[in-house]
Amino acid sequence: MGNRMCGVGRRGAVEERLTRPQRLVRQPSNVDYKKLRKLILSRKLAPCFDALEDPSLDLEECPICFFYYPSLNRSRCCSKGICTECFLQMKPSNATRPAQCPFCKTSSYAVEYRGARTKEEKDLELAEEKRVIEAKLRMKSEASQNVDKPRFPKLSFFYLNFNIQLLLKDVFYSLHQLCP
Repeated sequence: MGNRMCGVGRRGAVEERLTRPQRLVRQPSNVDYKKLRKLILSRKLAPCFDALEDPSLDLEECPICFFYYPSLNRSRCCSKGICTECFLQMKPSNATRPAQCPFCKTSSYAVEYRGARTKEEKDLELAEEKRVIEAKLRMKSEASQNVDKPRFPKLSFFYLNFNIQLLLKDVFYSLHQLCP
């Protein structure tokens, strides 16, 4: 009775209904559903959990579809999370050419399933988010301090040369109009 959480049993057994996509917008014709089922049952891909729209309990948000899930797949290149169904939309199992990572643009995009994030992983993510917010605030503060200083654009030689060329072109055009 209390042994199941979100379709995954105590020993990691996955409910059969979670081995098939439930909300694919377009059904890719080249998805090998047998292979998908095998990958999910062997815990190499996250199960196709029921998508939730509201964050509750301890759920992760897929940055592609913005639904919440008990756990996500992790990209091998940058460790960003993605749900199985969004991954299938990007890279069906019979794809002939490699897909790019939607987050860092690395070629040969691949994911792995590690289960739910640990407390340490969540803490690291929160610390990174905090550093990003602090950096943004610092940049805003520096930008507001630099408003008082007059700024003169640095003109490169190419830019000046280009403007002279335009001016000479106008002069020659005017001369040509006066003396045909």
